[in-house]
Amino acid sequence: MTDQELDILLRESAKRQPEIAQINATVMRTVRRDLRLKTLRKWAKLLGICFGLPVAVVVYIYALFVFMPDMPEQLQTVCLAIPVATVLALAAQRLHYFSPEV
Repeated sequence: MTDQELDILLRESAKRQPEIAQINATVMRTVRRDLRLKTLRKWAKLLGICFGLPVAVVVYIYALFVFMPDMPEQLQTVCLAIPVATVLALAAQRLHYFSPEV
């Protein structure tokens, strides 16, 4: 390898350095964005379970009381207990297998 060939290789390498730096910067931006989105999804899922589930149960119980005021007391209790127990059992199962990881 002569000095001229070595100079040519060094010039080509110098020309590629900005392109490589740009590719590295793009990759790092993408990795950081994906990490932020993963963290955001994790917290959104956690907050959805923590706040959404109790709100859904309260709204469900309220809706049952609003639409069943004229029923006898025993029937009202049964109509309230069975669906609420089902919702709570499904919520407990969902929480048992809950993982904040996306």
